[in-house]
Amino acid sequence: MPRGKSGTGRLKPIFRGLNIAISGIFDGQWTDAKISHWVSLRAGTFSRRMSEDVTHFICTEEEFDKKGPKVKAALARAYKKDKKCYIVSFDWLEDSLFGNKRLPEDEYSHVASLKALREKARLERKMAKGVEEEDRAVNENFYHVYWDPTDLFQYNITLFRDDEKMGITGERYVVKLHESNALPHLYQVAVRYYKSKNDTKPKLHRLSETPGDFQREYDSFKRFFKIKVGYPWDERLVRGVGSLGANFFSYQPPTGGKPVGWVPEAYIPKEPTTPPEADVNNTSSEFASSNQTVLVPSGSEADVNAGLESMPSAQPTSTLVPDCEVTREEVPTSSSSQEGSQDQTQQNDQSQQHHDESHTSQHDTHEEVLETATENALPTQDGEATGDNATVNDLPVSDGKTQVV
Repeated sequence: MPRGKSGTGRLKPIFRGLNIAISGIFDGQWTDAKISHWVSLRAGTFSRRMSEDVTHFICTEEEFDKKGPKVKAALARAYKKDKKCYIVSFDWLEDSLFGNKRLPEDEYSHVASLKALREKARLERKMAKGVEEEDRAVNENFYHVYWDPTDLFQYNITLFRDDEKMGITGERYVVKLHESNALPHLYQVAVRYYKSKNDTKPKLHRLSETPGDFQREYDSFKRFFKIKVGYPWDERLVRGVGSLGANFFSYQPPTGGKPVGWVPEAYIPKEPTTPPEADVNNTSSEFASSNQTVLVPSGSEADVNAGLESMPSAQPTSTLVPDCEVTREEVPTSSSSQEGSQDQTQQNDQSQQHHDESHTSQHDTHEEVLETATENALPTQDGEATGDNATVNDLPVSDGKTQVV
């Protein structure tokens, strides 16, 4: 046996702090006494029964399969996180002694071997089930669900239908487009039908008898979708969920920015657009600055002057004024003398006073004033009005009765 440090004559304490128990009969010279002796020489503790202090339980494969009392007690502690107990084969003890170090337990663990056996059995059952379902669906041991390369959308969709009046709750189809694991890739569509929400045994079928190329199976996938939902697969983003009623199934595309698969550009929802704020402002400014036409009723001279003074100062402004009898001296031009300006100021004051006095009766006499207006034109700053040949700023008055100011 290997020794510890050179010259000490002592064995290396590879089992220090370990409490080792055994169960079963081992081959060769490994009796209980010899096992106890070598464990003690390596600073370990040997136990002939299973207890809470045991850290390593050594047994044969036959003993482990029998699941005797010692094995059950060891298994109860093996799955506890706070009190770990390794259940290993005798090879772990022998290899550790000859290797002069404590070897990892996982390679010798009966529990790990049991898990591996169970996983192997599970895979065998899965393969058998896949072969069994292959006649009706697709063996998913050799196929995987196809991913759209444009946005990594997985072609695994659910079509659902709920209608309380018809007594339908949780009815659904799960449709998958499969791609083979092997190259060159083959494709096939499989469908699972669940009659209700609690249905655990769906009906399986595939849309094609044999696998084929992508285009054939993709067209088959879209054809099935249209039959069950009522509209084409390409229009799924612009259609409302359940919009066709209970006679058809519904499909909810992924939301929140998740992949939705390839969609033709014509069926991609367009976001609503609003006119730019600058255009709205420009339109409002152009409307405000446009020429205004104001109809002013005919009346006395003071009424006309008062109306002109109260109008906005925006230029240019055209005002249609009924014809009335006034003289050129009553409306001074820009080239009038200082004396004419003073007379005009006095005249405006009188007109304002007269306007205030006649304001209350103006509405009642409005139609009468229009009918009694004279044919003479109101002179403007740059022109005179004389009957039918009157002109305003060199522009003729259309009817000789109304002029533009």
